[in-house]
Amino acid sequence: MVIRKEAQRLQVRDNVRGGNGTLENRHIVEPDAMFGSATLFSEFFFDPGDSIGAHPHDNDAEVYYMLEGELVLIEDGVETVLKEGDASYAHSGVSHAIENRSDKPAKMLAVILKV
Repeated sequence: MVIRKEAQRLQVRDNVRGGNGTLENRHIVEPDAMFGSATLFSEFFFDPGDSIGAHPHDNDAEVYYMLEGELVLIEDGVETVLKEGDASYAHSGVSHAIENRSDKPAKMLAVILKV
């Protein structure tokens, strides 16, 4: 299956999970095309000040992969700066948030896996 960029759905949301700003994300693969193995495969675009608020993962896990810029990951209260090429994995039972505290835009890939 090939999914052309022009066919991928763009979504714009304010205050994602209680975070700041307006985030745009591009759904690269829709959940129904992933046969129950994942619920999200998206590229997220963060302007300075944008964030995704703290949220838990109870019956799933999430991978973040930095494509461009830098974001601050807050995982169970610990802050880590993620830069291009860095990845994080939040397994079931972990809570995390992510923020763009820089003065430049940032992009990341996010995948939520069923566990």
